[in-house]
Amino acid sequence: MKSKKLIIVLAAASALSVSACSKQQFVLESGVGMTAENNMSHFFVGGLGQSSRINASEICGGKDKVVSVEAQLTFVNGLLNVLSGGLYSPRQFRVMCKA
Repeated sequence: MKSKKLIIVLAAASALSVSACSKQQFVLESGVGMTAENNMSHFFVGGLGQSSRINASEICGGKDKVVSVEAQLTFVNGLLNVLSGGLYSPRQFRVMCKA
């Protein structure tokens, strides 16, 4: 009986840990005719003491063409984090450019 309760609690805790997603978006200019560059940053041990730099003006071909920059923790990123026991913690990013 105790093992069933433990399994249910562990399953619920695992489901909750991967259900929280976050997104940060920095909009510099809204516009039509945009293109997007999607990529993933790779972090280990929750990104502790690590950073990732993205040069948005280089991706878009000039700082005047940058529309927005997003960093996002998706469900798949959270799932990979849980499956690796917290050793691998990827994060998505997207740079939107004027076409």
